[in-house]
Amino acid sequence: MLSDEQRNLLDKSGFAKLVTLMPDGHPQGTVMWYRREGDTLRMIAPESAVKVKNLDRDSRSTVIVDDPDSGYSYLELRCRCEVVHDDASAREELHRVASRYIGDRAADFVAGLSAEPRVILVFEPFRVLGQIR
Repeated sequence: MLSDEQRNLLDKSGFAKLVTLMPDGHPQGTVMWYRREGDTLRMIAPESAVKVKNLDRDSRSTVIVDDPDSGYSYLELRCRCEVVHDDASAREELHRVASRYIGDRAADFVAGLSAEPRVILVFEPFRVLGQIR
């Protein structure tokens, strides 16, 4: 689904803006770290987070990623999200995600987190919009 050009933008270390739907239909947005795997994006969140409750209830979501090198390039991915409730796997995935952003400090970052269970959010885009300049 993603073109090579879109994958290249997503592989830069920009931040994702995740939008989920609250029970009353209002959007709820969060800035997130992410990692691309194939044509999916992966993020980690505490199991108790509002975004996780929203995605457990309604998997529809939007992820927007700006090109950190150009304010005129961005992607909007309209997605369905699978929430994987597996703390051990989530912490392993968090190490991979954190490594993109903070390099060698990722292990200490993950080790310093609370014992609160984490989940993996796997976003499968069904529509990709935006522009790359």
